[in-house]
Amino acid sequence: MESTLFKVQSLFYQAAYQGCIDLALSSSSNARSSDPTTISTLLYAARSHLARSPADPASALALLKSMNSSEPHVAAVEALARFVQAHAQDDADGTSREIIALTELLDHAVVGESKGEVIRCAAATALFLDGDAEEALNTLDVGSASSSELECVALGVHMLLAIHRLDLAEAEYLAARKWADDSLLIQLIEAWIGLAKGGRSTQQAFYVYDELAQNPAAADTVNAVPSLVGKATALAANADFAGANKMLDAALKLDANHAEALANKATVAAHVEQATSGEWMDKLRSANASHPLLREYKALQQAFDQHAASFRLGASTEA
Repeated sequence: MESTLFKVQSLFYQAAYQGCIDLALSSSSNARSSDPTTISTLLYAARSHLARSPADPASALALLKSMNSSEPHVAAVEALARFVQAHAQDDADGTSREIIALTELLDHAVVGESKGEVIRCAAATALFLDGDAEEALNTLDVGSASSSELECVALGVHMLLAIHRLDLAEAEYLAARKWADDSLLIQLIEAWIGLAKGGRSTQQAFYVYDELAQNPAAADTVNAVPSLVGKATALAANADFAGANKMLDAALKLDANHAEALANKATVAAHVEQATSGEWMDKLRSANASHPLLREYKALQQAFDQHAASFRLGASTEA
């Protein structure tokens, strides 16, 4: 079961969420739900339901019901699932209630214990989604390059890159590499930072994703799709839009409804086959109507319409 937990964990880290869920459930069907390794395995499945696009908090909560919620780290993932559900419904009272619950659970998060790391990651995720990046990073102990918990570092790097603090993200990576150089997460963190930096750094990101995509356990399966999207992103960052487009075609052949592949396909299509870009946006809308690309695109459309209306008003006034 320990080896299965490692495989499930690796799939989660690679964003191969469906593969993570399938393996976790198939390997735990005959196991005792109170077994610590079984709990850790199923928690990765529940977290995959929450991390996938679109998130599926209902499935996460259904899975968590089979587990002992008196365990603080189980309760933390359960609270995060309820937060994600409330957040999607614009339920401010619900999100506030779950953030309070997660904050209280932080009292049980012992540094150096995997259970504590799960609690911190759950609480920080909710805080970040609620718009409090500073408190989220404080919860992870990320920002001063002093954290000794790799999942917290990886999540913190994601957050730092999202708020455009590449300098702090690099500092966290360099500090963590001293004690976790051979880990999969360190390789992925290096790839994320490489994509954010651009230039030659994107080549190293490409190599990381290429190695993962060619892993016999993932090659030519849906588990390879996130790595293929990563390769496409690295190619696009180097203005190789034709190569990126080909890579995304390969990804979508394996999973036609993968939201991140569709989002990148719509973006790359604007450079290589502009007439189809709108079609890919429509497919993305069908796969995940709340995808960040769609929200940003809508906001830009509204801003353009407002400026266009102001321009027309000014022109008619002058006339």
